[in-house]
Formats: sequence, C-alpha cells, structure tokens
Amino acid sequence: MRIAHVSTFPEARCGIALYASDLIDALPMYEHRKYALHRGKNVTEDAVSHADASDPASIRDLARAISASSCDVVSLQHEFGIWGGAGSDGEQLYDFLDEISKPIVTTLHTTFQSADRPKIQGEMLCSLVRQSAVSFVLTPKSQETLRAGYGLLQEDIRVIPHGVPMIPYVPPSFTLRHETESADAWRLCTIGFFRPSKGIETILSALATLKGLGHNVGLVIAGSPQPGRIDQERYLLRVRDMVADLGLVSSVEIDARFIARSQQIRLICESHAGIFAYQGFDQASSGTIPLVLAMGRPVICTPFEFAQAKKLEIGQGVTVAEGFDSAAIVEALLHFFRSRPDYVQSTERLYARTRQWAWPTVGCAYAIAFEDSRG
Repeated sequence: MRIAHVSTFPEARCGIALYASDLIDALPMYEHRKYALHRGKNVTEDAVSHADASDPASIRDLARAISASSCDVVSLQHEFGIWGGAGSDGEQLYDFLDEISKPIVTTLHTTFQSADRPKIQGEMLCSLVRQSAVSFVLTPKSQETLRAGYGLLQEDIRVIPHGVPMIPYVPPSFTLRHETESADAWRLCTIGFFRPSKGIETILSALATLKGLGHNVGLVIAGSPQPGRIDQERYLLRVRDMVADLGLVSSVEIDARFIARSQQIRLICESHAGIFAYQGFDQASSGTIPLVLAMGRPVICTPFEFAQAKKLEIGQGVTVAEGFDSAAIVEALLHFFRSRPDYVQSTERLYARTRQWAWPTVGCAYAIAFEDSRG
C-alpha cells in the first residue's frame, strides 16, 4: 500500500511534523510519500511534491498531484495553523478537499466546543470529517465534542493515543532529601514552542510564591519561537523579563532553541516532573505531555482538555490544578510535593502504564484505518 502523507515535516520544526514523521516510521510495511505543506519555501527535500499553504492554487495543484498518483490513501494531519487562508482559520483546506479524489484518513489535532472558535473553523472540521473515511482524535472528550457539538457520527471518529517513541525506562539518577533535612530541590521542565497560550507567566508567578514560602524549585523552559512568528519572539522576551523581575534568575533556565527529541528525553530524565499551564480548556492535544509521562515522569497541568483526559486514562502521575491561575498551580505543586515518599516507585509504575502509547501500537491502529479506507 502507498500512503500519501499531507503534513508539515520535521525540517519545518513543528509538533505536527514530528507526529507525521513518527507515524511513517511506525509503518515500515508501507510505501510512504511526503506531500509537504509550507509557507513560502519548501524545506522538506525528500517530499514528492509540496504546496505553499498561503497560495490556494498551490494547494489545489498538490491535491491534483496526489489524485493522479498511484497512492492508495491520504494520511492528512490537520491543525489550523498549517493550512493557509485569508485569516488564521486555515480555510485553504477547502481548496484541497475540492480537488482530492483519494480516500482520506485524517488526524485532528485541534478540536473544540462549537461556541469557542470562529464558525468557519467548526464548519471546516465537519467538512473534513465527512469527507474522510476515518478521522482520528487524541482524546475521548474530542470525540464526544465532535459528536454532540457538530452532530458527527461517532463511528466515523476513532480515538487514538498520541504516540511515543520506544524508550527504555531510565530511573531517576537522584534521590530526594530526607524529611528531616531542609526543603527538597525539585526540578521541573516545560518543553515546546513559546506561544502565549502556554501560560509560562503563571508558572513563573507560582514559582515566585513557592520561593517565598521556602521551597527550592528549579525550572528549565526548553524550546524556541516558531520560525517567523513575531508574537512568539515577543513572548520569549516577556518571559525573560519576568524571570528577572521576579528574582528567579538562579532558579529558572531558558534554553531558547529548537530542542531535538534526544535532547528532550535527556532533559526529562534530569527532571522530577513536567509542568504545562495552557490557558484554555480546549487544548486537545500535546506531544510533549505523553513524552514526559512515557519516560516515567509525572506532570502537573492546568485543567485543559488533554491533561484531564490523561488524568482519567492513567490516574496517578497526572496532577491537574483546580484552575488556570498561579494560585491554582501553587496548590497543585504543593500537592505533588507531598508525594515525595513514593516518588521513585511511582515513576516505574507510570512508565509501565504508558507502554500502550508506543508508536508501533499506535501504528497498528492507523494500519487498520488505512485498510478500512479502501473499502
């Protein structure tokens, strides 16, 4: 079987790109062809064809090229930001759907309640699901949202976990201090692009509060602004200024580079836990949270959809704050700190519970969908 993958790819340095690449690697029994989306310049040199997402004609030409090819099925990654349009809604997707004639298996990385986003985005999700043979979402909540909010058929939408690489368990290389000694030195990490929606300011405010209470907490913020995103570059500057203003220079390290997977894994292994403070309920996906959990390290999160879904799925190992502000994060961290006596053993149990997310297992679910799409 030949699979046409329509997505960004790792050269573009985005999370969707890594997902598409990992999916390809998980299915060595198939022939894979890359059809790359980009904005003005193709950086995926091994792509069969590519399209400028800001140019409707280019998107249509890409769909025609796939339709005329010998590919059997299209694996389409969807997130509004990788599809161009007049605004930021990704409406160039319609140009692709108008021209494609191959069966589509879609992965929806962004879903939401119908009242939470522009109407055109909801309409696009509906069009894409209805034109796809199979659509995957990453949480049961996303499946329910699409069914109840948009009237889509549940059998057309399958839930799949975000895949994680096959990584051996690495036990913590450090031990926490004895209860009778001074406050523990906890080391946290947060990984990903510098988007304002990440809520890094609230994490910093929480750390400043904890420092005032006598807690010794370090944080590594690793990741870069996405190429060409001025708003993200400004956000990075704002975060740097806030670290200095709050007196956290000795506690917070900012590694403002694109972090390769191997570097992410090393950072996670050196940390006690990951912390993620997305500032909206509708954050329905994450590649870094499953990676942290799959390394056996717990996470502390604000109550966004993906975090709550993982809490329901695996229970212990995911601490969900009661709210999105810094006070809620402080309380969640204090709750996590109290787990110290069981910490090392809990990392082993957490690692074991996440084995079902490994990419070979996830790839099997995609293989079934690809076969089903052919009728």
